[in-house]
Amino acid sequence: MKRHESPPTLTHGDKIYFPAAGLCKRDYMTYLAQIGEHLVRHLRHRPVTLVRCPDGVAGRRFYQRHLPPHAPPSLPRREVQGERPLIAIPDVETLLYYGNLGAIEFHAGLHLVQGPQAGCPTALTFDLDPSDPREFERVRELALRLREVLRGLGLDGVAKTTGASGLQVLVPLEEPLPYAVTRPVVNFVAAYCASRWPDLATIERRVRHRGRRVYVDAPQHGPTRTLIAAYSVRAVEKALVSAPITWAELESGVSPDAFDLHVVADRLARKGDGLELAPRNPASRVQAIHDALPPAWRQTRVRSV
Repeated sequence: MKRHESPPTLTHGDKIYFPAAGLCKRDYMTYLAQIGEHLVRHLRHRPVTLVRCPDGVAGRRFYQRHLPPHAPPSLPRREVQGERPLIAIPDVETLLYYGNLGAIEFHAGLHLVQGPQAGCPTALTFDLDPSDPREFERVRELALRLREVLRGLGLDGVAKTTGASGLQVLVPLEEPLPYAVTRPVVNFVAAYCASRWPDLATIERRVRHRGRRVYVDAPQHGPTRTLIAAYSVRAVEKALVSAPITWAELESGVSPDAFDLHVVADRLARKGDGLELAPRNPASRVQAIHDALPPAWRQTRVRSV
């Protein structure tokens, strides 16, 4: 991967990007410059998908994972046989290049794409989605119960807002493990939660059959999936951010609406990256949980990376 030679130029800085928050493109780019090193930490050496909104969140939007056709030759990229070059974001300079193109959401794969453990996720991930976006309280309750389940297994996790109406609980690992190990564990824990609290949690994929229950999106833990990266803004009018939060904050009733880009920039400056500072869980413990699962649970098929 090569760095391009000169820093990107801000264009159309006065364009309104987040109408409800009264924020323009210049405000957004200032945020990216302030927190860029933290966001890049969660994008570097991973598959990346962007959500681009060139005219702000009220305009058209589209996903992008391949290098733009007009990209300068020196822009970092990831080469994959049989595909057009893929987006790679190894540094803040590249992050700002895409920000200037209107990239607002940065989604990252769960695994690294290079090194001896390429293709292996670095965390267990639990994506909690409310059936009704107004019922975050149910998501909060399930996240706290999920943590108790994890602690009962000898693990612990970190909660992260999605910048929308859900939460993600991540279990960082000391060493990456193959999806063939992590995915059955995630599936089993999700099914256990749905069985233990059937009025609160579900693994039902069909929305119309979920009722008011919170969906534990176990299939999201897979080699072809991505999650919104920590500190990425979401393409919503209030410029909300996906932010790691403490369990004490979650217990006290914190709301995802509390984390807009101004709050998160200040929070990072004061407290540092809560996800990076979180303790790592022994991979051997996750392996032991996997090995203790009933045989049917260990036979989860995993598509190769």
